[in-house]
Amino acid sequence: MNSLYNHALKQVNVLQRDLEKFQTGEDTSVALQGQITATVNAFKRSIDDYDGMAKKEMIDAKREKAFARVAKFREDYDAFNKSFAQLKSREEQLSHGRNRTQLLERRQSRMNVPVEHPYQATSASPYLQQAHAMRERDFAQRTGMHLDDMLHQGMEVLDNLYQQRTTLKSTQRKMLDAANTLGLSRNVIQLIERRSSEDKWIFYAGVCITLLALWAIVHYLT
Repeated sequence: MNSLYNHALKQVNVLQRDLEKFQTGEDTSVALQGQITATVNAFKRSIDDYDGMAKKEMIDAKREKAFARVAKFREDYDAFNKSFAQLKSREEQLSHGRNRTQLLERRQSRMNVPVEHPYQATSASPYLQQAHAMRERDFAQRTGMHLDDMLHQGMEVLDNLYQQRTTLKSTQRKMLDAANTLGLSRNVIQLIERRSSEDKWIFYAGVCITLLALWAIVHYLT
């Protein structure tokens, strides 16, 4: 339970840091918004997992302490969701205002073209420039959405790998305790430990492969 609790605390710290960047305007990119969404979803799963483990706790004092932690985590989760929704709404309004200002500037520049130079208006092609800008914006939005999906999937994969590693470590301890209780030979225990070490390296390899795949996809799209 302690490892899962510490993992949830790290997620809280990450969310506080990213939301602060978003709020101050240090980073309002689509990538950061996708990262916050993925971390919030992972934090919700951690809360549910910790709540399930708390319900199975046999010692009353530890169980009550775990329930109090769950309640605090759920309050943090609701606060993060509310703050993130407000920040996204604010950013959407600012983005809409910027787009409207740019559109008005384009119209004004088109109206300021002198009448005595009709070919100048034709060569400027304001409509073509506007269409080109809209295509670029649409492409950037689609690319951002794809990156959000990939970041979200990557965060879920890494979170699942972490949970599997925690489960494997817990299973290893239980197997070793059972082996000592049953009086199995030292060779059998060493075999179990060697198998656990191999699983650990498999876990690290999976993490590296996932990160490399995400980097390759992002590099290809950008």
